[in-house]
Amino acid sequence: MHFALDLAKDSENFPKKVLALFDKHFGFRRSIFFPYQYPAFLGGAARRGNTLSNYITYGIRYGPMYDYKDHIYKDDIFRYSSLPAHLKGKRVIFTEDVMTLEEYERTPYGIHMAAEDLYYQAVLFFYQGERVIGSMGLFRTREEGGFQEEERPPLEYLAELVEANYQNYLRHSGEARFQDCFHLFFQDVKMGAVILNQDMTVLQTNKAAQEISQVFWEQYRHNQGHFLRSNYQGDPKFREVQTMINEISDRLTTQGGTSQTFTSLSGDISFYHTSFLSSSAGGLIQTWHLMFITCQTKELPKNLNHPYNTLTQQERRIVYYLSSGMKNEQIAEELHISIYTVRTHIANIYKKFEVNNKVDLLMHLQPIMKEQGT
Repeated sequence: MHFALDLAKDSENFPKKVLALFDKHFGFRRSIFFPYQYPAFLGGAARRGNTLSNYITYGIRYGPMYDYKDHIYKDDIFRYSSLPAHLKGKRVIFTEDVMTLEEYERTPYGIHMAAEDLYYQAVLFFYQGERVIGSMGLFRTREEGGFQEEERPPLEYLAELVEANYQNYLRHSGEARFQDCFHLFFQDVKMGAVILNQDMTVLQTNKAAQEISQVFWEQYRHNQGHFLRSNYQGDPKFREVQTMINEISDRLTTQGGTSQTFTSLSGDISFYHTSFLSSSAGGLIQTWHLMFITCQTKELPKNLNHPYNTLTQQERRIVYYLSSGMKNEQIAEELHISIYTVRTHIANIYKKFEVNNKVDLLMHLQPIMKEQGT
């Protein structure tokens, strides 16, 4: 009863509190809590590998944990993905549920843990539906003896209590509140909005940001240098937004400002950046970034029959470069196409404008470029 009351009290770091309470009420002097990657943002997935640096220990030296994080975790017999099918979904698993102690002593994981006299282990798993949201390891020394079968029911009950409170903690964490606010205020507005983590990786966007990224992406789809910068391994639907952020984030950082305007053929895209600290679902203080994006689209000539409206996007790029004074060789290099392809595009442009040379073409283009502010 006292454990349940203490567990329900508010805390800035729930995992750390749980470990301390297991010592206070049940005498577990050495334990560890692994918050799995909680998908507070849509499209996320629970992954233990990404949270190995976010473990919380109690009474365990950090040295062995560094070794565990770098090497031993792959051989951890309690890794949920490696558990036998009949053990998945269980709340409490002892070492002997997975293998005999004789087998365990010969595994790299068993050797590593025995060196710290963390010989006997019980792991409590916490779920949300069928998804694992965290796990906690309880350890005993050889002298203290192993876990007995009659201890399983009370440990399962304790795991259920921790699970219920942990779910509540996750729902009210800074990360979850951040997501709720994002959907409430930014999902349906016309201004683009993007949430990024401390590595400037896109976690969530609204519809407007994805639409603006289409405009931005169009300027670089033929530019290999910018394409290589968009090597994004996350959710494919954020790839174009990530490419846009990659291009602009360096300018925001190096110039020390909070806003930046990018002038494209299609219009001016302005970025407004802010960052702040907030607790993650696992209790770790992290930096979050919020990017607001606006796009002022340039209008086409009002006469719908104007030749400019018949140009393809690639032809409009070439028209822009021609009006800027670039030579054919420079245009070919900029667009990563051959000089012969540039000449073919220019010939098609001449045909659409019914001109025979660059001077006459630029005379036709001058009022258009002036109108668009180019």
